[in-house]
Amino acid sequence: MFGIANRSSSMQNEVDAPPSASLAVLRWCLVVFLFSFAFDYKAPDLTFAAQKTGGSFFQFAFLGLALVSSGLALLIGWRHLLVRPGIYLILAWWGYIAYLLTVSFLSGNEPGRILRLVITPLLLGLALTTTHIAACAGMRPGEAVRWYLAAALTSVVWNLFFGIFGYEQSLDEVRMEILSPAIRFLFAWVGCSLLLRRTFSWWTIFVLAVPMIPTVLSITRSLAFPIMASAMGATFCLILGIMWRLYPPSHPAKRIGPLAIGAVCGLGAIVILALAMPQVTERWTERLFHNKGGGATTEDLSSLMRKAEAKAMVDILSNDPISYIYGKGLGAAYYWDESFYPELFQVYPEDRHQFAEEIYTAGHCTWTFAIFSSGIIGVLVTLGMFFAVMGYSLWAAWTNSQTVMGRWAWDAHLLFFPFVAMLCTLSESITRNPFDDRMTGVLFGFVAALPQFFFNRAFYLRHREQEAVLTPQIILKEEDLPTNWEGAFPERVLAE
Repeated sequence: MFGIANRSSSMQNEVDAPPSASLAVLRWCLVVFLFSFAFDYKAPDLTFAAQKTGGSFFQFAFLGLALVSSGLALLIGWRHLLVRPGIYLILAWWGYIAYLLTVSFLSGNEPGRILRLVITPLLLGLALTTTHIAACAGMRPGEAVRWYLAAALTSVVWNLFFGIFGYEQSLDEVRMEILSPAIRFLFAWVGCSLLLRRTFSWWTIFVLAVPMIPTVLSITRSLAFPIMASAMGATFCLILGIMWRLYPPSHPAKRIGPLAIGAVCGLGAIVILALAMPQVTERWTERLFHNKGGGATTEDLSSLMRKAEAKAMVDILSNDPISYIYGKGLGAAYYWDESFYPELFQVYPEDRHQFAEEIYTAGHCTWTFAIFSSGIIGVLVTLGMFFAVMGYSLWAAWTNSQTVMGRWAWDAHLLFFPFVAMLCTLSESITRNPFDDRMTGVLFGFVAALPQFFFNRAFYLRHREQEAVLTPQIILKEEDLPTNWEGAFPERVLAE
């Protein structure tokens, strides 16, 4: 699947350490966890400030699957938990969750809202832990990423299907509901596959087409950022890969063909969609060049909304300046600053009731909500998580480049996937808050743990090389051998 599974197991056994006996169960724990929120959805409440804190039976079932599968993995594979360096990320993130909950409850926020907003960070921690355990139990990185891609593609298709048929609204009104958080991670994988993969696979075109459909239909400009970040990040990693001799200097020339195929297929799909749905083209033109409420607002409408939200959060924190350090906690109420209402009411004259006096969602920007809910400490931890994963990815790539299999590993493009994925998510963090989606926690946590697979490989290869050097060899003199010794040994070592 995805062009990765066509390698012989014997080759893989030469690269990675033998799996542990517990992997048979841990593999399925990880698979169940990855798919636990693949069919997640948002409640059909399309107000600007949804205040619902509950969930449907299915959503509680999804959470139950995630908790049971990750709990079972921890119970079976706890011995693998302390393997470095992944354990440092695990301890840091779970410490951050404990800090978030402490601040939230001490601030007196409503428990129901706290628990609703902590689900995404909780899933991230569980994904990080479960994937780390599976990696240290001997699961192959190629197999793990195949399951990951399957869950991500399922999430994109499901969100598109449910967004179109699950709401009694037009496509224009549910454009954000058809978007899955998996889209940015799929764009990252496509960038790595097109530029860093050793051989071209047509699965790459399929994986590119799936997220492009809802991207075009949703008319979401911010998704241009992860696309550009994927291209720039993969290019940067290609340069590093050549410097570290993971790729030959001729590798970029071999990528011209796959890049041309991807560009032609992508542009062709956009042209076909534009001809089939001309109203989508008109909405894109309006969003790109005339998104000021038909001239009713002084600036871009999306920017106006984010400013109204950010100013209110800053004002709330300014009432208690020390809270800039630790924030107001998850579930704290905020609002949209009323000074922006006159312009917004020009565009939404019949929707004034949707501008609630109190809002409890995760907001429209990662960083404004991070400083509001967890202060400067939360901003630093969140940034640290992004850059730590990116650093681990490059560290794992460099470490593997120093091994005997560094330049021959067929899955070398996966070494850089966490770096590119973090860059894609980071690029969109100002205009959107990806942590408002529960599936983000599952996908982000897996990617954060992916470098551990390759740290394990590098350690195993170095250990094997050291054993080969230290293993005593029998030195034989030719005159001591029997007369019919030729052909009796596959190799001979003769003393000088």
